[in-house]
Amino acid sequence: MTAAAPEAPNENSQAQSRSRQVRNVLLIELFFNLLVAGAKAIFGVLSGSLSITADAVHSGVDASANIVGLVVLHKAEKPPDDKHPYGHRKLEVLAASILGISIAAVGFGLALRSIDALLSGATSQPPQIAGVLVILGTLTVNIFVASYEARKAKELKSTYLAADAAHTASDVLVTLAVLVSYVANYWGIGWADSIGALVVVAILFKISWTVISQNLFVLLDQAKIDDGEILTIVLGVPGVVDCHRIRSRGLSDEIIMDLHVHADGEISLLEAHHISHEVESALRKHHPEISDITIHMEPAGDPHETL
Repeated sequence: MTAAAPEAPNENSQAQSRSRQVRNVLLIELFFNLLVAGAKAIFGVLSGSLSITADAVHSGVDASANIVGLVVLHKAEKPPDDKHPYGHRKLEVLAASILGISIAAVGFGLALRSIDALLSGATSQPPQIAGVLVILGTLTVNIFVASYEARKAKELKSTYLAADAAHTASDVLVTLAVLVSYVANYWGIGWADSIGALVVVAILFKISWTVISQNLFVLLDQAKIDDGEILTIVLGVPGVVDCHRIRSRGLSDEIIMDLHVHADGEISLLEAHHISHEVESALRKHHPEISDITIHMEPAGDPHETL
């Protein structure tokens, strides 16, 4: 026996509205990332600063992630169909995972370049006041963009925005590291530029692991709600004798669940159906993020029940 609420038309419109808002956030993010990446890249090339160039690449990854996000989210918002009965939201998770891998790849390339510069004794040109102004300006933009995207990610409950917000937040730390290395270079510490670039790389690797680990567990269908909590809720429904085979998976705002519920074997099918609906209502009351519930009703004490 199953109990699952069909998606209402107003839920479709809400989902479309959410997708539009997520895309708008990414468009704003894309504009600022291109602006910041362009400023850093131009000055990095003109000054020969390895750390600023690395920071420019980091911002460029942000911009490319925004573009990928815009494309993927357009597909992810498609409603369920015959071949994809659970919808396409996992595309958002997959894109976030790919973003994490791309961050690690960029970090690896920068690490090789920075280590080579250290071993060869290469140093950047003496710092200029224009470089400090560029760094401070992009730092201000990064702080604004990072806080804005993090707030919208929480508000819209977007997995991709959350992953991208974590990456964007790293820009603040990266730019601070670049600023320190740039000032150190001013005081004659020539290798500070390469060290600053390696700090950027370390931050990239940390952000990469955070993004990958958070989304990989979703793709592997990690349980989203504690079984003990579900058992307590279900056993509180009148008529329920026991409950087992509790499973949950999905996104934080779109959880799919199935479970087996035991009831008195002498009750009618209508009464069993009523209990299943009461169980569903109780679960949705405590966890409104549940989007789909499948309940298998079993007679208590049946020796042939599913294990």
